[in-house]
Amino acid sequence: MAPESNSESEWASLPEELLDSILGHLASMADCIKFSAVCSDWRRIAYKNYRNPPCDPPRRHQLPLLMVPTPDSSTDTRSLYDVRRKRLYDFRLKVPYHRRCAGSSHGWLIFVDDSYQVTLFNPFSGKSIHLPPIRRLFFEKRIRDEVDEMWVLPDYEKYQYKKKLREEYDEEEKEYVPDIDEIEFYNDGEDEGDELEQDIEHEEGESRDPEFRPERFHESEYSVVRGVLSTNPEINPNGYFLMVIYGTQSSLAFVKSGDEYWTYIDKSICDQNVRDVVKCTYVDRGLWYRRDIVYRNGLFYVLDHLGVLLSCDLKTNLKVEKITGIDTLHDELNNKSYLVESSEGDLLRVIRVIEYEYRYGMTIKFVVYKLVDFCGDPHWTKVNSLGNDALFLGDNHSISVVASNFVGCQPNSIYFCDDCDDFYDCGGPNDIGVFNLHLIAIF
Repeated sequence: MAPESNSESEWASLPEELLDSILGHLASMADCIKFSAVCSDWRRIAYKNYRNPPCDPPRRHQLPLLMVPTPDSSTDTRSLYDVRRKRLYDFRLKVPYHRRCAGSSHGWLIFVDDSYQVTLFNPFSGKSIHLPPIRRLFFEKRIRDEVDEMWVLPDYEKYQYKKKLREEYDEEEKEYVPDIDEIEFYNDGEDEGDELEQDIEHEEGESRDPEFRPERFHESEYSVVRGVLSTNPEINPNGYFLMVIYGTQSSLAFVKSGDEYWTYIDKSICDQNVRDVVKCTYVDRGLWYRRDIVYRNGLFYVLDHLGVLLSCDLKTNLKVEKITGIDTLHDELNNKSYLVESSEGDLLRVIRVIEYEYRYGMTIKFVVYKLVDFCGDPHWTKVNSLGNDALFLGDNHSISVVASNFVGCQPNSIYFCDDCDDFYDCGGPNDIGVFNLHLIAIF
């Protein structure tokens, strides 16, 4: 043991300026992680450079790594897998288990547990930031637990039953389609007032809604689908936002650093000056079709299943605008949509076309659309090539990279992994591959 201790001491005694120089010449994040694993002093240097990067930081190119179970199925740590090199790295990350990972943003993992507590966790520094629980999910869980009993009640009794539950949790879930003058924001800490009479009328017609089924109240993994940060909390600890898609209706909520409560973006909110306001029954009643979020140029962008794109400005007066309207390009419920920013700054809508046999789905192809604004008319237009870009799509994070920066990375391709984890069998996920847009084939 003594020689090992002396060796570690020798490594730790190297001058800090030399270690800074070594770190500055490392091209990949994987090498930086290995650097930080040498000893505690090297880890301190790596963390210092991460927190306070030099004025001219090295340009590091790193493809996304898959966080996977360890070979020995540890319940305390996870490994990282390099899809390009098809290599499992031999170091381990101490990552909490039994929590839904709803996002990977700016180096932070976004976890939610069964108490709906949201936690930001940095797997490399080990730091955690605890955010308020999403209280509206408590109401939804109660509805899910009691849906069988509630569904057989007459419409008015069903309304009264829901109202009683809302009062228990100090929550109001107005589900009617509002007039534009009724659009508003709600906050966890605010009293939302009494139910309106229109609610009763809407509830009484609810059982006749062909889009509504009790099975929509399925038990998801703690009910948060996607989370995206506006900036790195380490760099801007007092000025970051987190936006999430949550709940059985895929609603939107956000929290700012220091907030005690989440703010919910309810119903169809948009700026009054937008020419085509969001005032559509499908968008209101079909909130479970919100699919993805991207933060770009100071705004959050939210994509739903039918191509509606919203921009959300959270910095000042909570302004939400509708960018594109509903289309029927890919309205099959089996398909999955992603929103990705290309390397050139374009917003891409990526449709994953899935075929199901029994309950297992397999990807057969991808279709890509780009947001274009011709004469003030923003719309999605199909693109047949990604050029030198490669997309990496995942259930909790998606990015684009310039393929030529990475040896072995295929341009004009989409790397994807299995997102349908509701029905994994003992063999685990198997819908994984690389889709080439030119060949229209999966490898």
